[in-house]
Amino acid sequence: MTSIFMKRFGEALTGRPFGSQSYQELKQEVQDEVVQLDFAGVIALGSSFGEEVIVPIATAQDHRMTIKSAIAPVRSCIDLIAEDFKIEITYEP
Repeated sequence: MTSIFMKRFGEALTGRPFGSQSYQELKQEVQDEVVQLDFAGVIALGSSFGEEVIVPIATAQDHRMTIKSAIAPVRSCIDLIAEDFKIEITYEP
């Protein structure tokens, strides 16, 4: 499993356009690979950004996603996205 370190996009990940742009960059890395998203150092996640990044990656992984190092506010946002889009989330420390 490949880890994608989300902090490379910043500490506060918000906005649909920025999420879409970030996913386009990530898409090159995640082709046909199972990945986990590592949120170490990320202090805020907006649902629009999350939907643009998490949903297409999880969809390609049979609606499953492993999340690592997410603090409580980031987890809360991820949980809402997972509920809305029927994604099974596994959290790792």
